[in-house]
Amino acid sequence: MRYKKIILILPFLLLACSSDEDPITEPQEDSLAIELVTSKALVAIDEVVSFQVKANKPFSSITYSTDNFTTFKTVSKSLGDSFGTSLPLYVNTANIGVISYSIRVEDDAGKKASSTISFTIEKGNAVHLKEVLVNSFYDKDNTWDTEFSNTDPNRLADVFFFLQKPQIGILSGQLQQRPWFESSVKENQGDLTWNLSQKELYVNPNATVEFALADDDGGGIGQDLLLGPPYGREIDLSLHRNTKPSNITLEDISINLNVDFGLEW
Repeated sequence: MRYKKIILILPFLLLACSSDEDPITEPQEDSLAIELVTSKALVAIDEVVSFQVKANKPFSSITYSTDNFTTFKTVSKSLGDSFGTSLPLYVNTANIGVISYSIRVEDDAGKKASSTISFTIEKGNAVHLKEVLVNSFYDKDNTWDTEFSNTDPNRLADVFFFLQKPQIGILSGQLQQRPWFESSVKENQGDLTWNLSQKELYVNPNATVEFALADDDGGGIGQDLLLGPPYGREIDLSLHRNTKPSNITLEDISINLNVDFGLEW
């Protein structure tokens, strides 16, 4: 009889705990969501490729990163304005391998959504820059650091070079010369030869690369060895794409500049 009473009491307790006044869950506002879409995920060095950011609601801020937001850049619209629900982005890549772009958008209500898209980069017909040899520049072997005497080797330039090449604006889609590579410093002129064969310095053979040469003055540019402006000299690789030489020379006799570049096509 004891067991029968328990069985009868349990349903009564369950009924007593229920209520006709349970709180009604308010429907949540739609969250922000995005999708990244491209028609081409396999591209060549320096090839411009686009992808579309598609959202379910208008967004007013976009953040992009190539290292999962460890470093990033954000572009925002003014209050009350937006990018709409679809935005094209443009990229071109300098290194062989896989590169991922992380995108985060935000709407005026502060809701955020993020996604990542990856591209596989192949060499294609890119040229590999393997060596740079500076044969001469203005006042080579003479005093550039005037705090030292004429017999002190420290008077010589601490030489380094840097290169720029066309890179695309991710939002604008416009190509512009931007920093690409900065060499190590050859103190007191050194041997003025840089072996770059182990570095992934690839460039489209139709591109124009800009070369600059400077004297390091302790953590930065001390003096421009090209006596600018202009502060750089252009190397038009398209002039050599048919002959594909293993070595080309940049020369400017007005400043006694002579630089050899070792290439692999």
